[in-house]
Amino acid sequence: MVEKGSQVQWMNSRTKRTGQVVEINEKIIQINRNGVQVTRMGKPDNRVLKIKQDQGDMVLKLENEVEVLAEQLA
Repeated sequence: MVEKGSQVQWMNSRTKRTGQVVEINEKIIQINRNGVQVTRMGKPDNRVLKIKQDQGDMVLKLENEVEVLAEQLA
């Protein structure tokens, strides 16, 4: 299960990306990315995650789009 502070990974244009979850919401999260407002809608069974990528940018992903890195499961 994804929690605030979890390290996660996902595929983006054939590249594996990683980052840390900084916010979780069942309904909606919005961010401003490169001057564009980005909105993702979540559900109780597929929450929306605000993730700070290791490269520094913020992204929004749904829980089913990411996997928790193994060292976080221990």
